[in-house]
Order: sequence, then C-alpha cells, then structure tokens
Amino acid sequence: MSQNLHASLFVNFAVRFIQIIIVFPMAVLMSFYIPPYNSMDYELHFLLCFILSALVSVIVTRYSQRLIVLMFITILGTFFYNSTFEHQTFDGIYDDYNALLVNMTSNPHRVSYFKPVRGTYFQNQRVKSAMQPTNPKVRDFAVENSTRYFNDEYYQKFGKMTRYFSLFKHIRLNWKYVNDPLGMDYYSPPVESMNLLAGDCDDYAILMASAVMAIGGEARVVISPNHMYTEVKLGSIEDLDRISYSIRTLFPDEVAGGKIHFHETGDDLWINFDYTASYPGGPFLEPELYSVISFEK
Repeated sequence: MSQNLHASLFVNFAVRFIQIIIVFPMAVLMSFYIPPYNSMDYELHFLLCFILSALVSVIVTRYSQRLIVLMFITILGTFFYNSTFEHQTFDGIYDDYNALLVNMTSNPHRVSYFKPVRGTYFQNQRVKSAMQPTNPKVRDFAVENSTRYFNDEYYQKFGKMTRYFSLFKHIRLNWKYVNDPLGMDYYSPPVESMNLLAGDCDDYAILMASAVMAIGGEARVVISPNHMYTEVKLGSIEDLDRISYSIRTLFPDEVAGGKIHFHETGDDLWINFDYTASYPGGPFLEPELYSVISFEK
C-alpha cells in the first residue's frame, strides 16, 4: 500500500513537472505558426502564445495525464531528432532566442526582441562554419588594412578601436553588392570575399567579423528581418563619450551631426559596423532584431 502511494505521488509530481516545463517550447512553436493579429506587437503576441500554451497544458493534463506526457515526449523527440543534423542543434535553438537578452539603449527606433523566425538556427550554424578569424590569409588581410588609414597619432589617442575603424573604412569603401546565385543562399568564406570585396550582406558581415576577430577584436553577427550585419564591441557604456568622440574625429564628414547607434548587452557596448552605414555606429538598416550570433573568445 505504501509503495503504491509513493508511486502515485511520484507520477503526479512528474506530470505536474512536465505540465510546467512544456509551456515555453509550446509557446515558441505557436509563435512560429500563428501570425500576430494586424499590427499587434510581437512582445504581446508572444505573451498571448505563452498564456495560451499554459491553458492548453492545464486542460490537456486534466483530460489525460498520458496525453501531456505523450506531448512532452513528442517535442523532446523532435528536438533530439533535429540535433542529429549538422545545422539543427539545441545550441541553435537557444541561439534563435538570445536576442531576448539584447537591450537596446540609444537607437532612436523601437526594437522588438521576441520575434522568432523559422530557420535562423540554420543561419547561425552556417555563419559560424563560414567564419575564418584564424586563417593566415584573413589575418594578413586584417593586419594590412587595419593600418591602411589613420596614422599612429590616432592609434595612440584612441587605441585599438582605430584599427577596427580602418578595417571598416577599407572594406566598406571598396565593397560592391552582388546577389547570391539564383535560388541559393550562398555564404562566401572570408578568404574569397577579401579578394573580391563583393557579395551580399551576409558575405560582408562574415568578412568584417572575421577580420576584426583576426586582430584581437570581439565581433558578433546580428540577424534582422531581411538583413545581416556586424557589431563590434568597443568598450562599456561608460566609454560611450570617448567612443563617440573617436568616431566623430575619424569620420567627421560621414557623421555630420548624426547619432551613434549601438546595442548594450550587460555592460558591453556593441557598435554597428554595417556597410549600409557610412560610419561606425551609423543608423541601423532595420532596427528589429531576430537573433544575435556570438562567437567564442
């Protein structure tokens, strides 16, 4: 009798546990496939999906404990099945939502952090695979062009960010936009892009991030609705005035009184290095974020 009671308590506990932890992945799937109504904010849309998932979890559990367990096993099995593929991993699914942790501070536009996009974890793994910051040829390219502009006087004054600005100027001034092959999303490796200095936004972002990292900088790639671009860590929020002054000094004509655009993650300050901006920290082409791809130091 006592053993049956303990077994019953354990089963009830396990079911309640599953009932709780199944809510978030169910909300994620709902937000994928149920579009927001009219102009509803994606934050509100995700919250409604979360509430709906919680209600579904409660109702299904009351109807049948076996059914909620079956739902949990199905979702878990799907994740494990996907993880057997190179570009569909648990890390990829997590990275699809790491934009939730990004905090916009000075961008004059409103930014949504909750908009999930089917397929961005494919992009995540492909971008990471395409990166070549330790390739000797990429390193040579980065070293040569990090010293092409802005003499040592500026390096002594502004430090290593001067090298990143020189890379930005060289790559951006010489970059030619060329579409991918028809029907194919092609990610050009940096050793190819640095010779051609041509390609689309993802080719530019991968080359820029690889080049900055090749000379000791920290870079990340940001995915927005129809675009991909690079951000470079230049310090903390406390360094904003110094960073802004350095950009306005080295790019006076391009800035011309414009704002410095950035994302703040924790205490780290990430400056926009997109080719659509005429200076580091220029306006974002698309303020809405889908995902942020970070790389190990």
